Amino acid sequence: MKITTDIYLGDSREQLKLLPNNSVDLIVTSPPYADQRKNTYGGIHHEKYVEWFLPIS
Repeated sequence: MKITTDIYLGDSREQLKLLPNNSVDLIVTSPPYADQRKNTYGGIHHEKYVEWFLPIS
């Protein structure tokens, strides 16, 4: 079995559109922790984090 690795850098909302359906087995990400980066993400409270993060992931 041949194993390949591709790394995509960019906004996941745009990058995921470029991939064919059912072509991904694993995604590794570093969530932005929006509640700790108010200047970048607007300060998402931890209770709303999952709702906010789902469209990105």
